[in-house]
Amino acid sequence: MEVYNTRSSFSSYLYEIRFIILFYVIGDWASTVYALPQGTEYNPVPAMILENYGIYHLLLVKVGFIFLLFYAAPLIKTSVARWAFTKRIIESVGIFVTVNNLMVIWYGNSLIQAIGLI
Repeated sequence: MEVYNTRSSFSSYLYEIRFIILFYVIGDWASTVYALPQGTEYNPVPAMILENYGIYHLLLVKVGFIFLLFYAAPLIKTSVARWAFTKRIIESVGIFVTVNNLMVIWYGNSLIQAIGLI
């Protein structure tokens, strides 16, 4: 089991989760900033954060998630397959919500609405 406790291990962790940071944190947050004037946040948790605290608190929650994952990573990494699966799930969610928000920006209709879930 790999334990993170140094600056270099945090740097390597950030490199390992670079696609989570790119899509789940930056992509989703930035596209949400641009999509909100054209649509509504349908996810109840981010909607509550946005309504009560604002867009920058949503970014803080996402950064907090990255730190939480950093501290949970040694437990998850006890199984290489579990770590890979966890990363892929979070990356996939990030890609999906980023694409969904970009569709709202460019087409005025979200991917979820196009599929017929809303």
